[in-house]
Amino acid sequence: MEIIIITGMSGAGKSTALNFFEDRGFLTINNMPDFLIENIDFSSYKRSLKKMVMGLDVRSFENIDDFFKFIEKIKNEGITTKILYLDAKDEIILNRYNLTRRHHPLEEGNSITENISLERTKIQRIREIADILIDSSTLKPKELIDKLKSNFEKDKIRDLVFSITTFGFKYGAPTDLDMMFDVRCLPNPYYIDKLRVRSGNDLEVQEYVMNGSVSKEYLCKIKDMLDFLLPQFIKEGKTLLTVGIGCSGGKHRSVTIAKRLYEHMEKKENIKVTLDHKEKDKWAL
Repeated sequence: MEIIIITGMSGAGKSTALNFFEDRGFLTINNMPDFLIENIDFSSYKRSLKKMVMGLDVRSFENIDDFFKFIEKIKNEGITTKILYLDAKDEIILNRYNLTRRHHPLEEGNSITENISLERTKIQRIREIADILIDSSTLKPKELIDKLKSNFEKDKIRDLVFSITTFGFKYGAPTDLDMMFDVRCLPNPYYIDKLRVRSGNDLEVQEYVMNGSVSKEYLCKIKDMLDFLLPQFIKEGKTLLTVGIGCSGGKHRSVTIAKRLYEHMEKKENIKVTLDHKEKDKWAL
């Protein structure tokens, strides 16, 4: 188990960083106060929970020494920690607060400028022990995400969830698709008595659907298109891509193509593939 600690100056991009990890399957906890943190037995979750991110700042601890005690505690429980410290120049942070019209979380000074200065003094010791330091002064949110990717590429963090949904056009197409492929042009097992009651999960149905150059070429073109597009989507920051594959009833052809596509996509690194058969409850009808 590894816990990534995201900390640093308020306004330096912690929310963007937390969203980055949450979109990639990490359990994220933000600003949990120390009196709750100290009661968590992290060691009991080591087997079931592998990926966890905690956002901690000046609001999390009454005394900054408690931050170091917390780090020591979880290390003693055999948990690897990695501290990501986000920073930015004072004038940049001030400008960001002025643009968003939000108040600074540290309410000890008489102005935002004073609170920024006080916060920097309080957490300077944390900056000195950080494993990764990113200055976001000149970075846009997307550029910060690119920095995070490059710093954590060895951790094999998931880039994208690729979701495949099969459906029947006669029941209506799902409304949440990014892309849709119509496979009604392929051989239809529905008209073969012994195959009608079966689904695309059965080998006999798959062999019937794929027995022909059109089916093979169509599947090949789908794979080629997605192999080209996925890196482009990931580059632009997309973390979920939902692809629909439809036939008449959502039982034979769409399921066959979806299964072959699933097998192709799950071999790719840093991509989680899911498969859902929308009409599965109707297969027995």
